[in-house]
Amino acid sequence: MLSHVKVIDLTSHLGAFSGRMLAELGATVIKAEPESGDPLRENPEAFTAWNHGKHSVVAPPYTSAFSALMAEADIVIRTTGIPHRYLQELKPDIIDVVISGFMPGSEPLSEPVSDFTLMARSGLMTIIGDPDRPPLTLPGEQAYALGAIQAVTGALTALHERALTGKGQLVEVSAFQSAVLANYREPLTWAWTGKTGNRTGNLLVRGKSGVRQVWACKDGFITWALVDNPAMMKSFIRVMGDHAGELAEIRWEDILVADMPQTQLESWESHIAGFFMLHDKATLAAWSAENGLGLSQIDTPDDCLTSSQHAARELWVDIDDVKYPGPLWASSESTTPPARRAPELDEDRQAFLGGRI
Repeated sequence: MLSHVKVIDLTSHLGAFSGRMLAELGATVIKAEPESGDPLRENPEAFTAWNHGKHSVVAPPYTSAFSALMAEADIVIRTTGIPHRYLQELKPDIIDVVISGFMPGSEPLSEPVSDFTLMARSGLMTIIGDPDRPPLTLPGEQAYALGAIQAVTGALTALHERALTGKGQLVEVSAFQSAVLANYREPLTWAWTGKTGNRTGNLLVRGKSGVRQVWACKDGFITWALVDNPAMMKSFIRVMGDHAGELAEIRWEDILVADMPQTQLESWESHIAGFFMLHDKATLAAWSAENGLGLSQIDTPDDCLTSSQHAARELWVDIDDVKYPGPLWASSESTTPPARRAPELDEDRQAFLGGRI
């Protein structure tokens, strides 16, 4: 899809996922590294996760090597600190994608910027966890990943605009704002009421009461909730069979689950909990797919690695006998480039600079 596009990647950690995604879309992505290399190389697993599929040339800004790479570049991905004008002078039609913790100029440089602090400030951590315990963040580095996704969206939009106008583009992305955008409900609640949400633990609170979301089953956990969907609930009761108990007598189209007393919901959920404990998560997930039950199994790492669905989707790529997440998408319109390990420092100098530098 992007086999005609060349990307110069100046990121380290924050923003690095952007280059990886563009490489998975077919772009040639070159890490222009300092003499000492990307600091993330000190963490080989993280470096590979964010950078497989890229190339490496030692070519820091303000060097002849960097200027030579820029002469053929379409996109630069970077954090703050390099003047946009400098890049424009090197390549007037360059697409300059700047990804930082906050929008340039909006926060003092003394502010700590890490995935953890960005998640905390976004409001996402406010609603993750139990009400009587400290807030939690999500696994991995979600703010960094969300910012990178927005940066790729901006880069692709800018490519389209350049094709129409022939002009270079400046794209500025805030990882903080990207995380806020992922928290779709709380910002709206704050804007309209001036209130923030609360952690509700294993309860989905709607109306007067809350329903469970995570359930134990025979061999692990699944996620499902008792909601106002009469067709789904009738299908669920049919699958439960004799285990439905009092649930079989309910006319779901005549009630609102959100208005039921908490004690009543907990009584109904006791029947459901017993039913789930009789079956393994794969069986429950298969029944859900067949009957539209809205249930999903909660995968362990081993489940993810051995999933037939993930294998059919070609989610994983093998790099040096280790499985890493591959492309986030599959398209009938393009072929995903073959998996490439993360590059050694400066290993592609001859390929991209030859004898010029």
